[in-house]
Amino acid sequence: MFCAVATSALFGAVPVTSLHAQEKPVVDTPVQPRTVATYRFDIPSQSLMRALELLSQQAGIPFSVQDGTNLAINGQSVVGRFSIENALLLMLEGTDVTFAVADGVLVISPKLSTQSLGGEVVTAPVSVSASRTPTFQLGSGAASGSTVYGEEMIDAQVQGSSDPNMLFRANPNVQYVVSGQRGEEGATAVAEQDLRPQNISISGAGVDQNNFRLDGVGINSFGGAESNYNDSNMPEDDDNSINADTLHGLHPQTVYVDSNVLERAEIIDSNVSAKYGGFQGGVVNYKVKDPSDELTFGASIKRGGSNWNDYHLKSDETPDTDTREPEYEKWFYSASASTPLDDNWGMLVSAGRRTAETTKTAGDKYYGRQVTTNTKADNVLGKLRYENDTGTALTTQFVYAPYAQEFEASENYDSKMDIIGNGLTTYVGLEKPFEYDGYGVSNLFLDTKLSYNTSENARDSESNVRRQVSTSVAGSKYADFCDSSTCVTGWYGDLAQTQRDVGYTADLTGDVWGGNFLLGTDIHHLSGTRERSEDAYYATTRTTGTNVVCGTAGDIFCDDGDQANRRRVKYEAFSGSVSLVTAALYNEYTFTFDDVPFGEFEVRPGARLERETYLGNTNLAPRLTATYYTDWDISFTAGWNRYYAANMLSYAYQDATPATVSQTRTADTTTTPGSVIFYDDWAASSTGVKRSFSGSGLKTPFSDEQTAAISFPLPFLGGTTRLKWMERKGRDQFSRDSTDSGSTEYNLSNEGSSLYTSYSAEWSREIGSGPFGGRHVFNINGQYSERRTSNNSYYVTSDETENVAYNGQVISSMDLSVLTGNLDEPIFFNASLFSSFDDDRLRTGLTGRYTMAYTTITDSGSNTTIDGESYDLYEDGDAKARFDLDMTLDYDVIHEEHGVLTLNASIENVLNRGGAHTLSSSTPYRKGRTVWLGLTYAY
Repeated sequence: MFCAVATSALFGAVPVTSLHAQEKPVVDTPVQPRTVATYRFDIPSQSLMRALELLSQQAGIPFSVQDGTNLAINGQSVVGRFSIENALLLMLEGTDVTFAVADGVLVISPKLSTQSLGGEVVTAPVSVSASRTPTFQLGSGAASGSTVYGEEMIDAQVQGSSDPNMLFRANPNVQYVVSGQRGEEGATAVAEQDLRPQNISISGAGVDQNNFRLDGVGINSFGGAESNYNDSNMPEDDDNSINADTLHGLHPQTVYVDSNVLERAEIIDSNVSAKYGGFQGGVVNYKVKDPSDELTFGASIKRGGSNWNDYHLKSDETPDTDTREPEYEKWFYSASASTPLDDNWGMLVSAGRRTAETTKTAGDKYYGRQVTTNTKADNVLGKLRYENDTGTALTTQFVYAPYAQEFEASENYDSKMDIIGNGLTTYVGLEKPFEYDGYGVSNLFLDTKLSYNTSENARDSESNVRRQVSTSVAGSKYADFCDSSTCVTGWYGDLAQTQRDVGYTADLTGDVWGGNFLLGTDIHHLSGTRERSEDAYYATTRTTGTNVVCGTAGDIFCDDGDQANRRRVKYEAFSGSVSLVTAALYNEYTFTFDDVPFGEFEVRPGARLERETYLGNTNLAPRLTATYYTDWDISFTAGWNRYYAANMLSYAYQDATPATVSQTRTADTTTTPGSVIFYDDWAASSTGVKRSFSGSGLKTPFSDEQTAAISFPLPFLGGTTRLKWMERKGRDQFSRDSTDSGSTEYNLSNEGSSLYTSYSAEWSREIGSGPFGGRHVFNINGQYSERRTSNNSYYVTSDETENVAYNGQVISSMDLSVLTGNLDEPIFFNASLFSSFDDDRLRTGLTGRYTMAYTTITDSGSNTTIDGESYDLYEDGDAKARFDLDMTLDYDVIHEEHGVLTLNASIENVLNRGGAHTLSSSTPYRKGRTVWLGLTYAY
């Protein structure tokens, strides 16, 4: 029976053919050659089954187990930095279990009857046909909320976009919407041009309520995403105007990293350690590859485009005359190199660029003009690492990821803007073991990092004045602007938001009084700005005629003998800044009772004490998990945890943004009879909505979690099974104050709440040699969930919401979005399969999701009258069941000892399904099958 999977990269470049558990490791002064990889282990004495799972998880290295191996007995603790050999020798000392390497594969097996050969114990030969297998790890016990993906599984499940967030689309507690493919919106050119990472919701929380970490450093935007639950935060193809106070392109992550630099990825959706804070959803840990032990080089190129993409017309209405299938082309390039600098130092560098170009066409009103826009997303990484023979390691790393996406309204001249999203993360880290053994404390290990992150999101526009102009005046310079009496030119000016995060973290782990502990601190100084460098205007109502006279020189809202605007909205220049300090202390202690019947009982109590200076709150987040491990490899886990939110700056930015001002002016018709004279003498007539947030008296939102999990090997089929129940109750959530009139000011309150409940079942197994040969890794899961929330967004503005009719009542569109909630997919099933054939030259990955039919709320396309007013009519509708299947294929065209050339193919929506939703006439096309092709060279 295989309980996990195997790999050839276990012992670096050491050509080992047999290792024996009876060889005593030298742990006081371990000698670790540069060619042998070492790992940081923190594994207490416990059953070998759980100890080996932890070894696999902490090293990112899978293993296989022979039938008949007794893994219920306890192994020795392994704490510190060791090679795999020494870690296993320590763990298996005094047991009847051994290990060996055959054909480059680590195999755990029982000690058989042995014969003496010069005092050496020889294990029985093992035959396993595998040279490399991806890591896929379902956690159990205190780690029951964790799922770990290794490098090969990342390659197998991430599609042509190289977006690592898509790796988690087969996780049962993850919800997501792919623009143009899933959800109620059709395919658009803007969506194809958007190269930012996929937004994901974990455990029912908003997409901006997760904690993303890169090599242990947070890469989270505290400025928020300023969008609703499943919004892309980008303008639509047919948007010919935007809200001037909306900063498009905001994203929950400050740094966008390509999947090809990752060695490991982990998602934690429940039972999250006290080490992590600042989230109400889940934690995502990305681990960047370390420098290699020999010179390596790699390069890749990929291409996708609309000519390799099928589309489906999915509208019951006649498509708009100017609607066309999106046209786009995408190219991705990357190169990396890694080398040892000497026996202790190693270096890794990589660079990548992703580009997208789209073309959209205006309607006849603007003469069918074509607008072409581009996106460039770069990723530059450098990593320098030092390791010595004592287990001490020093690492410094930086990732710089500039992002620029152009947008231009097809029916609005001079409207081009760059949507900017630049990010930088860098850190210096120290890992150091301490040879201390006293007062019951031993195996101390310190992991500490000093980090600096900065990001910028901005709108860089060609113009800060948007005008409606008339084409009706004879001889007007606007006469041929468009085939209509009114045209629009100009845009809304610049808007920028920055964030800076200086952080320090330190984790101290070790053994104490028969258990193991974690003690740590996490301190950050956060600062940010939001700024509009100059006033912006939108001018509307006009007076036209050859008798129009501009009385003020340089009046940009007046054209002599042509026209003048007499009404405008002013968006005032402003600059607001905010800074705060957050500090956290956290600890955990894990201890085991081994005298319980038929197994042992493990408890992990912990707590996280947080203080932040903006709200002025001190919060205590208790964490507790308890697990009963039976002698039959079945574990029962229960958890009670509290998680506090962190994205505070976004609300402070709203407080700094001034309300809009509507202004008018009146013409002078008396000074010069027959002339209509306009002066630059605008007067305020009304003001727009002001959002207010001072932080005074507000509590920090939090979620209380209860969870239960069972992990066991599935009878007859083997593998690992995990059943899980989770309930999250959101308390003190931010929302609009219920007493707001909604006309002049929005105030923030703690009146919001939420509830998320899910039931999931997961099964995973690796088969070393299937019926068709090769290697195969299966993962199948299913989930049922319910989510309710009292308020979907604080950010909806008066010009973004309207009243609609539903169930005979008039409600706001914001309240309607609360009713729809949940991303509306309560029951779904995921399946993934990784396979390798022909001695690993051919590798395939399949990922599928079946979503059962469900009820949603949709626009009926008609209006209804209530109390004399006409409203858009919304009604209940049924979304049909659908099955999505994606595929990756990699084939080594050239496979030499020092060079491999691989053909890469990626197919999204293999079955070319058109989706369940009926689309609107403005975006009537659904993405079907999408193909990517590429080449990768590795030396």
